[in-house]
Amino acid sequence: DLIEPGSVASRDVGSRFQLTIWVDDADAVCAELETRGVALLNGPKNREWGMRTASFTDPGGHIWEIAQDLPRAEGS
Repeated sequence: DLIEPGSVASRDVGSRFQLTIWVDDADAVCAELETRGVALLNGPKNREWGMRTASFTDPGGHIWEIAQDLPRAEGS
C-alpha cells in the first residue's frame, strides 16, 4: 500500500462537494439572495484566477457557489 487506509468523516461533519452556478452578474444574484434571507458565507469577491465568486449554504447543508467570469485584461 502507498498510504495507510483512512476513514471518511461522519456525515454530519463538513461538506463533501460544492455546486457552482455560473451567472452574468454575481453582485446582482447575491443581492437577490440576500433579499430572500440567504446569508452568504463569503463574497462576492474577485479571485486571482479570473472569477468573481460568493458562496452560501442551502437548508440541506450543501454549499453553493455563485461564479462569474471576469473579463481578461488585454494581453493576458
